[in-house]
Amino acid sequence: MSTITSKWFGEDEKNVRALFTLAAKVAPTIIFVDEVDSMLGQRTRVGEHEAMRKIKNEFMTHWDGLLTGPNEQILVLAATNRPFDLDEAIIRRFERRILVGLPSVENREMILKTLLAKEKHENLDFKELATMTEGYTGSDLKNLCITAAYRPVRELIQQERMKDIDTDFTRGYE
Repeated sequence: MSTITSKWFGEDEKNVRALFTLAAKVAPTIIFVDEVDSMLGQRTRVGEHEAMRKIKNEFMTHWDGLLTGPNEQILVLAATNRPFDLDEAIIRRFERRILVGLPSVENREMILKTLLAKEKHENLDFKELATMTEGYTGSDLKNLCITAAYRPVRELIQQERMKDIDTDFTRGYE
């Protein structure tokens, strides 16, 4: 998405055209759109900017124009965490849809062990943590680990701030 959008008027559509032109030149190839809902969401969204509608129309026009000859094999793949936010016209263009559900408790445990494989974690109960994170995606688990890693740093900063306040307060009464 960030590769396609531009702050300049009309550049977005040119970038979409360039994407499909390049794909045709290097075919066979795959066009992968991550978080496709951000670019190709429902056109009925309130407050949607005209520029986004133009990007969608340009993307769908080029997608419809894809040839399937032996030398022009272009596959469009997309991923989203919000499949119900996609425009119906986009959904129809996908030949196949594969739902990848949330990880099970066992899979969350494996993900956590992988994420923390190089970290010290003597007293960490992975089974309990996996149970507590019902509904988390792999990305959510990664963010949880990052947040937890920064927590001691935040606590140290807070302690230093309290020391500074205490010092300033004490100086004020000397």
